[in-house]
Amino acid sequence: MRRILVSLTVVALMVVMLAMSVAPAFAAWTGEGGACKGDDFLVTIGTFPPQVKKDKNGDGLVCDDERRNGQGIYSFYYDNRPV
Repeated sequence: MRRILVSLTVVALMVVMLAMSVAPAFAAWTGEGGACKGDDFLVTIGTFPPQVKKDKNGDGLVCDDERRNGQGIYSFYYDNRPV
């Protein structure tokens, strides 16, 4: 019984390690010349607190990812990658 538990733990850890190494491959930085992920676009931050909070590199730009839910479209902001 103990051997089965150990082997299941090892397999679970291997699956987690594989998932963590593959996930970044799907998040390609192709938007806005390599500054944003996928088809997202750059926006200049103003005084809108969610944008100011996300600008970690201080260049005054963040990426805008428009997402859909059951009630409509909302924006998700994240910091751009310097190109």
